[in-house]
Amino acid sequence: MAQASIRAFDPVQLEILWSRLISIVEEAETTLVRTSYSTTVGEADDHAAALLDARGQILAQSPKGMPAFIAILGRTTRAVLEEIPLEHLYPGDVIVTNDPWKCAGHLHDFNLLRPIFHKGRVIGFAANTAHLSDIGGRVSAESVDLYEEGLQLPTLKLYERGRPNELAMAFIRLNSRTPKQIIGDLNAQLAANLIAERRVLEMIEEYGLDDLESLSDAIQVRTEAAMRAAIEKLPDGTYHGKVFSDGFDEPLTIQAKVTVRGSEIAIDYDGTSAQVNKAINCPFNLTYAESIFPIRASLTPYLPTTDGALRPIHVSAPPGTILNPRRPAAVFSRTVVVHNVHAAIFQALSQMVPQALPASRVHAHSGCIWGFRFRGQWSAADRKPQWAVDDFYMQSYISNGGQGAAGGHDGHSTLSMPDNCANIPIEVFENKLPVMWMRKELRPDSGGPGEARGGLGQTMELRVLGKGPVWFTTGSGDKIVNPPPGILGGEPGGRAAVLLNGETTFARRWVPVEDGDVVTMHNPGGGGAGDPRRRAPERVATDVRAGYVSAEAARGAYRVAVRNDGTVDEARTRALREES
Repeated sequence: MAQASIRAFDPVQLEILWSRLISIVEEAETTLVRTSYSTTVGEADDHAAALLDARGQILAQSPKGMPAFIAILGRTTRAVLEEIPLEHLYPGDVIVTNDPWKCAGHLHDFNLLRPIFHKGRVIGFAANTAHLSDIGGRVSAESVDLYEEGLQLPTLKLYERGRPNELAMAFIRLNSRTPKQIIGDLNAQLAANLIAERRVLEMIEEYGLDDLESLSDAIQVRTEAAMRAAIEKLPDGTYHGKVFSDGFDEPLTIQAKVTVRGSEIAIDYDGTSAQVNKAINCPFNLTYAESIFPIRASLTPYLPTTDGALRPIHVSAPPGTILNPRRPAAVFSRTVVVHNVHAAIFQALSQMVPQALPASRVHAHSGCIWGFRFRGQWSAADRKPQWAVDDFYMQSYISNGGQGAAGGHDGHSTLSMPDNCANIPIEVFENKLPVMWMRKELRPDSGGPGEARGGLGQTMELRVLGKGPVWFTTGSGDKIVNPPPGILGGEPGGRAAVLLNGETTFARRWVPVEDGDVVTMHNPGGGGAGDPRRRAPERVATDVRAGYVSAEAARGAYRVAVRNDGTVDEARTRALREES
């Protein structure tokens, strides 16, 4: 890229233009949320929006977009342009694909790409991705290959020169149990990209730019330099991390080797378990995105997402492994496995604490995202809501375990980590399908003990009210067998559990439920950081008074004696710590 084009923008002007681009993607994202139909998009924020230059490089991505979508829209755009090159694009075109190997790892993430034209040529792209709730298939981890998982769309034009592709729309409707909801969410994606295109063209006209190329050059160079400068502060060497996922039928190993050389970092997953014949495999695009997150969180937490910022980070995983499966592997519940890569990378980075990294930048394993869903059919005996546009319902609820602690601060309880999905209000969920919440509360003693305590998980209990056929599954939960490990000497967080009418049930399969049945989920807590015996006794007593830690756990894990009035028994505490 020409240095002249980079120097064309002074720092103040560049900041103004860059902030303008970010505000555009934020407005596009808001449009997507406010016009969507499903709780997954409209409430849980399972989506992302971005602006890209004509080469498919990310200029700006919505700041609250999930780690799962870091750089995905850039990789998708470049893959799409290999099939439909620029010369075959026209004003009003919209391209769609849900290929898990080109997009975000499973068929439910639909990627829409709208070329932005100025003076007769493509100057960039407005893009977004959103998790659509039902496109047929099992919608669970039970599938053994991709063909069981729903509708596969090749890269195609959903709109051509402003006209909708009615045949493609018909395919999508016919392959969904909730066709009106799906088309509603797709229309929201279309609206988001349209508003982004308009705002970019307004900016171009206002600032007298012919295209986005020189602006993109300046952004990519500066963000790459910032990332390289952060990496250069780390000591060269190779560092290792290893964690375990519950898998489906048996545990899986996630092994990461992090190598620092000068201004570059390489992450390699050699030694990770082979792919399996259940829907928990993770295509490499998502493995790449999730691997970027802990590096950015540790080194450059405030650096916006651009392709330049990501160039110094290299990720590899052997083909045929759980993190780089071969097609047609089943992939729907791939987050069960891939959310463990953060812990493996943070483990590796923790070997640089405190010489090169502050302990506060390195987290223990979090309790992860715990998604569950109900599907069914409205019967004549149900009180079908007036808003219900489809005869069937399929709704997901994204809940959270505890955040892993970091050196110096406790993990947050029930925080969406490593992803940052939003909370779905229980009133909204109850209004979408026939269930009633019985309780939703923090789990005492679920936060991993440590000098910094892991965040607490939660207990959720729901009663089924549906009179027609109803099914339940927790497709993306993990840590039932293998608890979230601690870091820097901290202890694991509490394990998860799923119960039906008080009896343990298998979390990954669809389970038939009936009117009156009670489903209970205990989400895991986050791992602790640092030796629990180094936690200040008064902090332990404060946790006991708040109900976060029991007096028994305070005595056993932290070696702190707390009286019935919630104060520290200093003499007994001193004796306990001397014994240990």
